[in-house]
Amino acid sequence: MNTHSQTRQTRFNWIDQIKGLAILAIVIFHFFQNYPERSQLISTLDSNGAKLGYAAVDIFFLMAGFNTSYALISKFKKNQLPIKTNWKSWLIKRLYRIYPAYILAVILTCVLYFLGNIKINLNLNFFLSFIGMAGIKFQSINPGFWFFTVILEAYLLTPLIFLFCKSKPNKILILGLIGAIITKLLAFYFLIRDDPNTYLFFLQNNFIGSYLFQFTLGLYWGFIYAEHQIFRKIDFIVASILFSVGFLIYAILTIFKIKYIYMLGIDILFTPLFFLVIQALLSRLDKIAKIGGILSFLSILGIYSYQIYLIHQPLYFVLLPKLNYLIQINNYLKIGVFLMIVSILLAIYVFSFIKIERFVMKMFGTVMNKQN
Repeated sequence: MNTHSQTRQTRFNWIDQIKGLAILAIVIFHFFQNYPERSQLISTLDSNGAKLGYAAVDIFFLMAGFNTSYALISKFKKNQLPIKTNWKSWLIKRLYRIYPAYILAVILTCVLYFLGNIKINLNLNFFLSFIGMAGIKFQSINPGFWFFTVILEAYLLTPLIFLFCKSKPNKILILGLIGAIITKLLAFYFLIRDDPNTYLFFLQNNFIGSYLFQFTLGLYWGFIYAEHQIFRKIDFIVASILFSVGFLIYAILTIFKIKYIYMLGIDILFTPLFFLVIQALLSRLDKIAKIGGILSFLSILGIYSYQIYLIHQPLYFVLLPKLNYLIQINNYLKIGVFLMIVSILLAIYVFSFIKIERFVMKMFGTVMNKQN
């Protein structure tokens, strides 16, 4: 195996492993968020899990940007800018990758709700949710589907970002930073105006502005990694400085008990170092044979992280209340039992979902080939 192939293989290993860690954090956070009994322990695990969940989502958007720019720049010679690509074809391929799994997730979620006696209102919000345009403000099926809306917006915005910035990574990063700062300032403005709905709209879970910096940072680092095949010392230095500033601000805001302070701009300061440290750690751990099984498990989670994200919460909505009704044991033991049962059933559900998705895609491909 040549050096370039080894580099690409190592890269794909840590990419999947990072996504695996991120989806694992989100799945655990949502478990405690939806746990039916709100004891002090559960509330503590929920609040701390939320921090991991927010950070994990930031990592997902960073990885989405990284994969996008790295794939584009790898098709061209070094320093061949601006990147010339058929953006219409590129966008169609991205939609083809994300929409079938999403629509299938919507359908299976409705079936799951029907079996679990969870009511869904068939109204305009349902239609917006079905086509992936609801965000969380108008979501009527699964609040977790906001992620699809935002990643869709990110992909729709990508050609405009590259064309406006002439594919120059520094300009892309500056544009993302400016857009993110404006979004955070708008959120803070509506916070002090005591308008919680608008405040939360700009803060998270609705549109790409909430995650624009993370996405464009990923785009920027995709360029860097394509050229150097490594993250530079300057990246670590700047990220460490940003983290230090963010930690100081976070501590001060915590004293004043301001809610959702992480998303008010701390995410911009924390995410770069979080990503670089995790990437460096996984790259080193990948060379240790003894933990190969753990890393392989993370890689599998990462490969199917999109599917896991789409379907795990509805299973919690249906399953956890029923388990709580059926199983009456010691509260601490109950948490462990619930985790074990939910993990097993979620693994079965994800496996079945992937099998169905592959079958649907195969049938769709067959029909399209016949028409052509």
